Amino acid sequence: MIHHIAISTQDPETLKKFYINIPGLFFEKDHFYQDGKLRSSWFMAGATRIMIEKEENAKAPHALIFSAAKKEERQKIDSLFGNYYIEKTDYTKYFKDPDGNRIGFSSYPEPWD
Repeated sequence: MIHHIAISTQDPETLKKFYINIPGLFFEKDHFYQDGKLRSSWFMAGATRIMIEKEENAKAPHALIFSAAKKEERQKIDSLFGNYYIEKTDYTKYFKDPDGNRIGFSSYPEPWD
C-alpha cells in the first residue's frame, strides 16, 4: 500500500498553487519550518497522499497520472492547464507543472475527446 507520493521542489508555494487546482486532489495540510516558511503541503488523491516538499536538489517522478474519467473533468483540466500542455495519447493528456514535472490526466477506458 502506498503511504504517499513525494514531489520535491525548490519552490513549494508555486507548486502548491498549481496542484490545489487539480480536480479530485484535495488539500489536507501544510507543514512549516521554524522560521515560518513552507516546508511541505499535503494533498489527498482518494486514499493516497501526495506531498509537495522543499528540496534544494528537486527530483520528481517521471509522470504523475490522475484520473479524468468524466467529460466535465476533462473540460475543466483543459481550461485550467491548457498553457502547460505538452502532448496527448488516445487516453491521456500530459502537462508540465511550474517546475517542469510531467503530470497527466487519463480518461481510460474512454478516449480523450
